Amino acid sequence: MAEQSITATPVAAPDVLLNQPLDRQVDVELETKILEPVSHQYNSATGGRTTYLIPATGVLDAPNCALQWELVATEGDGVLTYPFWAGGLALIESMTCRVGGQILSQVENAHRYATIRNNFKSQAIKEGVLDARHGSMNAIRNRPANAQLTTGSGNRSFHQMYNVDADQVDEFGYPYSATPAHTQQPVKSLANVAGQSFQCVVRLSDVFKFFESNKLPTFAMAQVEIEVVWAKCGDPNVAAANVQDSAVIERPIPNTAAARARRGLVTMTANPTLICDFIHYDDMEKQRIFNAINTGAGMRLNFTEVVVTNGVNPASTAVAGGAADTYQLVESNHIIGMSMKEVKKIYVWKEYDLNSPTGQTEIDGNFNQVYTHRSITDNRYKSQQIPGEKYNFIINNNRVYNREIDNVATQHNYLSQCDDEHWNCMEPLYDTATYNTSKCAELLDTTWTAGVATQDINQGRTKPYMSGSQHIIGLNLDKYNAAGNTPGNGQRISSAPIEFQYSRVGIGRAGVAANSLLAPVLLTFFIEYRRSLIIRALGIDVSDA
Repeated sequence: MAEQSITATPVAAPDVLLNQPLDRQVDVELETKILEPVSHQYNSATGGRTTYLIPATGVLDAPNCALQWELVATEGDGVLTYPFWAGGLALIESMTCRVGGQILSQVENAHRYATIRNNFKSQAIKEGVLDARHGSMNAIRNRPANAQLTTGSGNRSFHQMYNVDADQVDEFGYPYSATPAHTQQPVKSLANVAGQSFQCVVRLSDVFKFFESNKLPTFAMAQVEIEVVWAKCGDPNVAAANVQDSAVIERPIPNTAAARARRGLVTMTANPTLICDFIHYDDMEKQRIFNAINTGAGMRLNFTEVVVTNGVNPASTAVAGGAADTYQLVESNHIIGMSMKEVKKIYVWKEYDLNSPTGQTEIDGNFNQVYTHRSITDNRYKSQQIPGEKYNFIINNNRVYNREIDNVATQHNYLSQCDDEHWNCMEPLYDTATYNTSKCAELLDTTWTAGVATQDINQGRTKPYMSGSQHIIGLNLDKYNAAGNTPGNGQRISSAPIEFQYSRVGIGRAGVAANSLLAPVLLTFFIEYRRSLIIRALGIDVSDA
């Protein structure tokens, strides 16, 4: 992205362009436009690209702009859904906003980034709003078994939690089948007839931090363009049992990845639409906006941008398949960069490398009855807790913490500081106590009769596929979250780049080598930092000033 230095003093944006309450009455008219793309193509095996041009009318109510689409399953009716945690966000590979041909904001790896941001929402919002919009599945329930309360209350069957779309069980007071079923809600499934599938709606503010806090005066700007790059789903040349990376999953959930029967083949027969609300202010407010943009220095808006970079913690060489488990500390140091930028927050997403030689060996192995590598509920849209992991950041040549952070409760605390609403998930989805069997058993895995377990691991899907799957590392560098994009609220990085020091324990299992944890760990860094947008009549300038 080309950058220009700000040499004059831009004027501040009028308050009507900021996503905050006004201290005065303003008369407005609202207009909604449903935009068709100017170009669109999608292929299940390779993904696609869609472009929209925003009309030059009024002020774009950016926080409420929404992308709407429908996928149609070609392998049958109701046999596919979106991944549990990400939902339809999994289909958005990247998104770019351009003004006059120049990039205003661009989010790569948008599916994972937006999933991280949404997990700071309350459970009520996740279940009642995001699940309805995105097709994600966050509903949870505590499972009292169908035994008498007086005889079974001391058994763990009375204390297991489960995802209601992953497991439907015979529990006290609820008439499910005695044999667990694993069928996601029909309303969230993909039909094989256009117009009958789940309609996914994603607000642009779920992806763009800029759109979360600002409105765009499109009536006085150069042409605004939104480009969406779609992720791939199923490939007809890849067998169902070999699927690793797809934006859809099978319905109902099979026992194992090898038991899958669906490749995840889809089409997008109807054009995805962009729903835009425009605010039309009175002539006085419009003139204030117009005057600000047409000053010599232009009008300034501060916003948060995110950049993505990657690292690899190498494979462990601990011996697997021997007479006893073996352990090895695996350390790595990662240069994140960001010199001379004002950094606000850093998130680290973690997953085992399934394409490495050791990853292929371990791809469907289970570690203490948890599938840590390939997931049939989330595919690659999960961030796995890694045994023995500890970390530290070096910023401006100073260690952020006086010792490596290895306590999981402390890791959760620092992650929760990144947002006022805190990180929200069931505890075993974040902390498995190194995949301790008793700890993970807080999640449903078995069939129970009169308080006695009658089946083991694969009878439940919540424990074996979701334990430890929402573990993110987070660092908040903002002085005050409420101060938002105020200049100086973040941490200005010197000429020395940010470093991330990371280590974990590679475990070689005795007996079955496939159950080991030796594969390389892929680290994806999402770095939020403050930028300045200068809007002029014929274009924009974007700067780190």
